Amino acid sequence: MIIFLLVFLAVGLLLAVAPGGAVGYFFVAVSRRLSLAARIPLLLVLAAGAGGMWLTLMGDANSWRPTAVALSFISTLISGTISLAHEAGKKRARHLPAVAWPGWYPPAGRR
Repeated sequence: MIIFLLVFLAVGLLLAVAPGGAVGYFFVAVSRRLSLAARIPLLLVLAAGAGGMWLTLMGDANSWRPTAVALSFISTLISGTISLAHEAGKKRARHLPAVAWPGWYPPAGRR
């Protein structure tokens, strides 16, 4: 009976977290043309909407409703934030010119 409860909780956790994580990742992938100042508030609104989705999907008397809302909200924020940070790291990485032959130095010229 305990194993069934743990499996039930694990499946419920996966069902609450996976859609929010996917929504956060796809939002960042789709909104590349927007500025970072516009993307962060939109991500917060989208996370609130993803969390609020559980208010309508679950019944009124369900005691797991606040947990599902919080998990979905947090997973959307974490997924979107990690994707934004990864994208910003790619944009701000130093671009060093590639060395044609490692260990090659120009010859010493005539003096």
